[in-house]
Amino acid sequence: MVQAPDFATALVSHRRRGRPPREEAATRRQARVDELARAAAIVLAQQGVRGTTMDTLAVALGIPKQVLYRHFSSKDELIHTILQRMSALWRELQSRPWKGLGRNLREVISLARANPNELKILVRHCASDPELRHYFDALHSGIVKKTDDLLAETNPRLAQDTMLRGLCAHAVAGFLIDGVFWWIEHGEAERDESFLAWAKQSLASLYDRWMIIA
Repeated sequence: MVQAPDFATALVSHRRRGRPPREEAATRRQARVDELARAAAIVLAQQGVRGTTMDTLAVALGIPKQVLYRHFSSKDELIHTILQRMSALWRELQSRPWKGLGRNLREVISLARANPNELKILVRHCASDPELRHYFDALHSGIVKKTDDLLAETNPRLAQDTMLRGLCAHAVAGFLIDGVFWWIEHGEAERDESFLAWAKQSLASLYDRWMIIA
């Protein structure tokens, strides 16, 4: 018999009985998929994507396993649903017009705060999983490209030196991913402004030095 782990915050609501109209049913179904995926992310972030079974998820969520299979054909589909949602949120953020380093960092930390478990799966578990690595690579390469574009626009010398500019862009990507992830795991939300000030000052210092050496 599977023992229930301590995942009280992962419990989901039980559906009401009755058959709603078709359009309402589709909306409800999507809402249910989102609810289950968000709750499952809590368990997967703690247990790992490979070390967690559908049985464990069902027990943690407080629902029959058949309910999970009604919405997801497999654990892999559930994991991909979580990661695709997080990736879509990140792409939407990246597509916004550049409004300065401070505002951009604030949007990043807000997204991370709103999706801490999904971020943990994406950064910690996907990075070392061959089948899921492409999600992490997309996150990393998105930051690299945006940084590379900004450096090319703001530094004429770096604009001509693609090798050094690429090195700088990769350094920023690693710095941001590691820094944001560490802060979401260990920092208090009430001190997010302190983190933002630290990150902004650190990146500004790097940019200043790159202006000199380029």
